[in-house]
Amino acid sequence: MRLEQLYIFRKIAESSSIRQAAEDLYITPQYASKAMLQFEEELGTTLYSRSRTGIELTSQGKEAYELTLRAIADIEELKNHFLTQEDTASSRQEPVSITCCSVLEPVISGFVSDLIVGHFPSTPVQLDKLGSTQIMEMIGDMARAQHGPDIVIMTVPREKEEQTRSQLERNYRSFHLFDDELCLQVPKDHPLTKRACIPMKELTDLPMLLYTGTPSKMTDSELILQQRGYTLTNVSRTANLDTTSQVAMKMNRFCFVGFPSVEFRPMANVEYIPLEEPIISEFILLVNRSVKNVPFAEAMIECLDSTFSMYGMW
Repeated sequence: MRLEQLYIFRKIAESSSIRQAAEDLYITPQYASKAMLQFEEELGTTLYSRSRTGIELTSQGKEAYELTLRAIADIEELKNHFLTQEDTASSRQEPVSITCCSVLEPVISGFVSDLIVGHFPSTPVQLDKLGSTQIMEMIGDMARAQHGPDIVIMTVPREKEEQTRSQLERNYRSFHLFDDELCLQVPKDHPLTKRACIPMKELTDLPMLLYTGTPSKMTDSELILQQRGYTLTNVSRTANLDTTSQVAMKMNRFCFVGFPSVEFRPMANVEYIPLEEPIISEFILLVNRSVKNVPFAEAMIECLDSTFSMYGMW
């Protein structure tokens, strides 16, 4: 059971709306719903049901709401007992800037909400969502500590790890979150879904839609394929990561997705097939060495460590 589940459930119970609760807590409705499904599973009961007028608590939900209020009150009393006003003013109010790749933004926004609600109510947090290609283009600025975000969550292709490290290790600490393998999104009725993996020679001629922050430039995946002797011959590009998968389906084109990151935004009616020659990227967490709000940064590391198999990279 996580502390954020208590706060999410309280908001849902008081607003009778998952969407409104999510807006109040600065998280996505999908994240709130998933947190509540896990909460109900852990408690072994159903807390609420949906109706035309909104969310309605079950009898168990009403009982859980009263217990949740008492639990939150006890938590607040515990915090106030050990935190003086001087401690709060000196260590909690420094703003924090976070840049996150789009795929993980729903998850990270949930962690941020949990930290703000539970431990850092006086900390202003700015969370920017960008594609990993755009973040890679920011690395020049990030290498200068005074211009870089406090916390960055991004993907780095294995082929660019050493280059990224040489640019950033002076100003950022890095932690490995998980490995991501490039897959091909294929419609369920397509013959390629019967393949255990996609042959590279067949891949080169497929009509592709690729996400890139700068549509006039080749993507990292294209460059890696080119280095291996394969060139995609039928490519369209888009700068909107959030709709790439949907647009690819409508255009009858194929697109690349990462696995397991695709689990954060799965689509129906498609299959995700690995490539014959794997292309691996790493999701990494970067923490500015000059971050002013150290308690928030360390709490963020701890939260992510509880979800991913983290280890320090540099």
